[in-house]
Amino acid sequence: MKFLINTKIGLNRGKKRLWLEGVRLARCGFNVGANIAVDAAGDKLTIKRDANADKIVSKRKKREEYLPIIEITGSKLDAYNVDENVRVLITPKGIIVSRTTSDTAKKEMLSQLVNRVKEGKPLRVCSLFHGGGVLDSAIHDGMSNAGIKSKIALAVECESAYLDASLNNNPHLFDENSVVIESKVQYVNSNNADRYDVISMGIPCTGASIAGKSKNKISAAEQHAEAGTMFHYALNFALKAPIVLIENVVEYEKTLSFSVIRSVLEEQGYKVQTKVVNGNEFGAFENRNRLCAVAMLQELADLFDIDEIVPDTNIQVPLLGELMDDVPEDSTRWKTFQYIIDKEVRDKMAGKGFGRTLLDENSKYCGVVGRLYHKCRSSEPYIKAKFDDVLTRLFTPNEHARIKTIPNRLINGVSDTIAHEILGQSVIFNAFVKAGKVIGETISNFANSSFTSFKYAA
Repeated sequence: MKFLINTKIGLNRGKKRLWLEGVRLARCGFNVGANIAVDAAGDKLTIKRDANADKIVSKRKKREEYLPIIEITGSKLDAYNVDENVRVLITPKGIIVSRTTSDTAKKEMLSQLVNRVKEGKPLRVCSLFHGGGVLDSAIHDGMSNAGIKSKIALAVECESAYLDASLNNNPHLFDENSVVIESKVQYVNSNNADRYDVISMGIPCTGASIAGKSKNKISAAEQHAEAGTMFHYALNFALKAPIVLIENVVEYEKTLSFSVIRSVLEEQGYKVQTKVVNGNEFGAFENRNRLCAVAMLQELADLFDIDEIVPDTNIQVPLLGELMDDVPEDSTRWKTFQYIIDKEVRDKMAGKGFGRTLLDENSKYCGVVGRLYHKCRSSEPYIKAKFDDVLTRLFTPNEHARIKTIPNRLINGVSDTIAHEILGQSVIFNAFVKAGKVIGETISNFANSSFTSFKYAA
């Protein structure tokens, strides 16, 4: 008979302790009074019966019988930490103590991270819901500013036009080993041995945003027909890296989805930190709030403080005129949008208080510009013509990029519609460059600490 126990290294009187007891020991021949030898090799501990050994199986009385006890303390447990999970296999041939599969994976991931940094190799990034690569480009730039190289090992995106835009405009993110998958995340096999150093994900927010709930007539993000289950598939990947970055609408933090993500990650030894980043504070014309969540294995998290993701000093938001393209007066972009004017009149007569957002070159900020901006909805911000009291226009794609501090190069060669879709569901670029920089500094500090070098480096 064999027994498998998942337990933890405890602490007793200031010393690490492994405590085993019960009939399972006796069933495998480790009876009260038996002599045993304990040997430690690396992170594996073996216990065998040995008539010549000094240590014996002790006992504890429970009801009317004595139960065998094996207590291991001291230097034999040097390879383990207090509260670390261990796997104990009890057989008639002996007892083997080793790290659990999950703890072994964590140590391997941290070792992989340290060794890549030490050897000057790029970190391997897994990008889920890749979009047009705006988030990944920002994180890459930020980590590069901290001296950390990175390449995308796996990118998953279901929209081919978005993938094409990223591949064409983000060549620095990819190399010959990159795997790019055009698919919904739920159809991608996550049950493989691949591990990464960083996972980035912009989980679809259509069920979590206020507008998304209203449009889809749902009360909870998880009720959304397509986006509602995405957190489950994202979690399948999240445990494959020591660092996970999630961006989403601010409301996402209050969803059941995020509660489950946080709970699972924390139970698996990660620390999850969240922060709301504001566009104006990071020099963007768009006054957009976004949730930035960073989960790190505890060893890394001890060196990371998400509140260090702050704007550079003396940053200023430009006036709209500084961001505008030179659009000729005879351009077809200038329109009357009569249906919006008529709607405004109807809404005011109905007491709805609707008013268009009309901007000019002296405007100091605008509200959120979303994925469907190209549809010219009444709630969107428009630029007024200086030469005509009626004509207005949408932001051009390049202007849309600038109001989010996104480099124009990321939308080179794509149509206006696709550009607005990519940009409308993207992040404030400057904010996530800073996030990448703080993450990169944490990685560098961790990899170069003397304790880490001893424990994790090859």
